[in-house]
Amino acid sequence: MSAGLILLHAWWGLNDDVRRRGEALRKEGYTVVTPDLFGGRVAMTIDEAKALTKGEQENEAALTKMVDDAVSDLGKKVDRVGIVAWSFGVWYAWKMGISRADNVRGLVLFYGIGPNEPDAPTTPVLAHYAEHDEFEDIGFARTVEKEMTATGHDIRVELYPGTKHWFDEPSRPEYDRKASELAWERSRSFLRKHLGSR
Repeated sequence: MSAGLILLHAWWGLNDDVRRRGEALRKEGYTVVTPDLFGGRVAMTIDEAKALTKGEQENEAALTKMVDDAVSDLGKKVDRVGIVAWSFGVWYAWKMGISRADNVRGLVLFYGIGPNEPDAPTTPVLAHYAEHDEFEDIGFARTVEKEMTATGHDIRVELYPGTKHWFDEPSRPEYDRKASELAWERSRSFLRKHLGSR
């Protein structure tokens, strides 16, 4: 049974961190697609990243369609599709877990989660959270996890003590190798369970 992954980048754009992760996952046997949501633009600083995402609301429909098309295209090549997303990309992964649950078998989310209303993904979710995150609230994530679990959804939120937002991105000073490796050990187990063997 073949499996494929769509990797949705953070607000930095499709940078080397995402490309390298994609290459590593290809070596593990996955077919990997890395949509470039910013059309080749890559931010190096927070101010540059904010500028890139400034028009997000105006472009949301187009970006959603881009991700939706990626799900459709990859679904023609493999038996099972999963999505891995970081920060900015999490919102689009969450939406696919709702609208494309028939095609997407699992979501792995780094530093972010969506709301439990008006809809929630029926796709299984594994979310990785930093303990000290200035952008995302672990309390909100725990509430969503509790609410979704109570209604029969498959969701797990993992907290990484001592970490900050971007702990999974080697190019960032916040990178935490130990936490990143643990997150990926958990992610691989989750993906094997829900996407099956490659």
